[in-house]
Amino acid sequence: MLELCKPESMPLIRRWVSALMLVPKDQRKEIVEAVEKQIVADFAD
Repeated sequence: MLELCKPESMPLIRRWVSALMLVPKDQRKEIVEAVEKQIVADFAD
């Protein structure tokens, strides 16, 4: 979480939130879960 608090992280956070806001509200949880699953699959040790 501390990494996300750094000022250089703000543009990336804005992009993610802006993209997520395009998704209908009732589908956002599903999208976040899918992205989370993919990140874990790609980068978890």
